[in-house]
Amino acid sequence: MDIRPLKKQKVQTDSYQHTINREVLNFDFEKVCSVTLSHNNVYCCLVCGKYFQGRSISSPAYNHTINIDHHIFLNLKSQKFYILPENQEIDGIQDIKDLLDPKYTKDDVNNLPETALDLHKKSYYVGYTGLDNISNNDYENVIIQALSHIRPIRDFYLRLSYRDKLHDQIQRKSILNDRFGILIRKLWSIHLYRNHVSPHELLQYVSEVSKSQFSLTVQKSPKKFLIWLLNGLHSQLVKYTKSTVISESLQGALEITSFDGDGVQVKSTTTSKFWVITVDLPPAPLFVGETIQEVQLSSLLAKYNGETKVHISKDELRSYKLVEPLPPYLIIHIDRGLEKEDVKKGNPTVVQFQDVIDFAPFVTQEKPTPINYRLLSTIKHDSITGDEIDESDIKSEWSINVRKKVDDTWFTIKDSEVKPCQGELLFLDENYIQIWEKVE
Repeated sequence: MDIRPLKKQKVQTDSYQHTINREVLNFDFEKVCSVTLSHNNVYCCLVCGKYFQGRSISSPAYNHTINIDHHIFLNLKSQKFYILPENQEIDGIQDIKDLLDPKYTKDDVNNLPETALDLHKKSYYVGYTGLDNISNNDYENVIIQALSHIRPIRDFYLRLSYRDKLHDQIQRKSILNDRFGILIRKLWSIHLYRNHVSPHELLQYVSEVSKSQFSLTVQKSPKKFLIWLLNGLHSQLVKYTKSTVISESLQGALEITSFDGDGVQVKSTTTSKFWVITVDLPPAPLFVGETIQEVQLSSLLAKYNGETKVHISKDELRSYKLVEPLPPYLIIHIDRGLEKEDVKKGNPTVVQFQDVIDFAPFVTQEKPTPINYRLLSTIKHDSITGDEIDESDIKSEWSINVRKKVDDTWFTIKDSEVKPCQGELLFLDENYIQIWEKVE
């Protein structure tokens, strides 16, 4: 704890501010003291960017200022600035506070600018911001990017910065929502020093609470991470709100009818909630060199027309039908057989799709009317072959294509790299997870 009395009067001063090195400031990593590894009472040295605990005599921060002659610090929780060893609080430095924890007003959320300037006055597209691949976390990056472009979800976490009571509850009791929200606010910030951010603080916590089910070092299934993250965000958020933005935006219901092995006698009919609907591809060609087959996404969705029967076992068949009302956003998983960790090369079948799909044929309705959805984003898989003949060193890579709704242009985001792409050629990719947005 800080035991020295603090000078109560806040002093406006330029002392030592010229020593601040913004080039080294990065608040995306876990807020832990570099000496004690403690999360409590952590300060950032604004000269070298390192984290130290405390302000009291003999504390790591105090020793740092005496030994290294660095004097200006930021408390990473209270967001207050101090001069050490004088233990003097000074006026806040707004651009650094904006980098640490971007704040949004109601007007900000409704009128986000299209572009902003980084520390070196280079322009970047707000919201189309890269995420660092620390080791093998590209499978997590694409899921975070996909969710950050669902507007109700994005706006909810941006607005948390001014909803004091709810923000305080989440900050104290739901670390997952708190860290996810901070990352969303940084992805849509106009105050970035560089045009990419690191997901380290969120993903380090994910690794801990999932007991390394999802880690920064071992690549896993993006679909499994998506389901885990949605369940986690929703289950913690529902404690503080009557309904959650996660369920209101993405959760739908499915009518499932079970039949006997002959597909004649109905055994049961149940309704089940879902985050994701899965479509199945026809088997891939057996021989290398055969022409890659093509299918229409609309034909794969026939699985949900209530008539198509799918084998679950030799004694059971099922049919599926979506239940109205459908959620504002539908997530479709194209099953390429990539869910097992040892599978790096999936079914390469090309899935063609229109820009807009009518889901009315797949929904229980008394009077069928069009229910149109437009593609918002699509996560794609690439198999990168190495030098081994047996392809034992093959590697999976993940990226995401996102539509910029202002002008209907498309961007490919692959970790920290962001570049334009051609929307009319997206079907050529090995699309894996798609998010479709309901349109009037």
